Amino acid sequence: MYFWKYWRDTRRGVFVYLGLLVLLAILWLYSMYRANRLGHMGGDARTLWIMELGVTFGLTYLCAVVMSFVAGSHNVGADIGKGTGDFLLSRPRSRKYFVWAGWMAGVCELLGLLVFTALFVFALNVGLFGPVWRQLPSPAHVRGLDLPLMGGTLVLTAGLVYGLTFFLGVLWRSGQRGVIWSVAILFAYSVLSALLRQFEGISLPTPNLVELTSYPAGPWYLGLRIEIIGWTLLSLAFPFAAQLVLDRSDV
Repeated sequence: MYFWKYWRDTRRGVFVYLGLLVLLAILWLYSMYRANRLGHMGGDARTLWIMELGVTFGLTYLCAVVMSFVAGSHNVGADIGKGTGDFLLSRPRSRKYFVWAGWMAGVCELLGLLVFTALFVFALNVGLFGPVWRQLPSPAHVRGLDLPLMGGTLVLTAGLVYGLTFFLGVLWRSGQRGVIWSVAILFAYSVLSALLRQFEGISLPTPNLVELTSYPAGPWYLGLRIEIIGWTLLSLAFPFAAQLVLDRSDV
């Protein structure tokens, strides 16, 4: 029941996103067509492959951030704030169910959008440039780009943003306030990280695994395995924290 309710609450945002994605695809195709007509397109297989991966990763990363805020804003806390929480919590279901059912529904929707976006954009690029990766000895690992790390970055970023927004929405009983506070916290962390790196030479943990490979040898907490495990555990901690908050609420 709650999965269906979640889809009904979020389907408009999903359809708007898909419409914008198609619009961006049309603009991208038109710009590439114009560039080809003017003779501005070209390069070896490696250059074209890097461009394909860069465009696919960039648009999918944008999807991961934006749609994580959208998905995280729909939760049982937002339902309570809108006045429908009393009806939901009167059903023969525990509060734990509504937290985890809502969280899992958002995860499934978000992963579906990420996979669709990546495949859709990648298919467009292959249609434009062809299967150039066949001409490379190791297409999964090219200079500056690493497919496994790019995929890990997308999943970790989506999990972090979604989990934080979900938890704050339950905490404040408002999806909108959850998004605002989530944006504020992530922005403050990004600014603090940049300032510490610039003036003190201190690098804070980051879910951007691709960026980690550009750092020189750093402290132990910037190790790849440590980063993956740490961000994964943090993302999974948010629904537990949301359940704790809801169990102790007066609703």
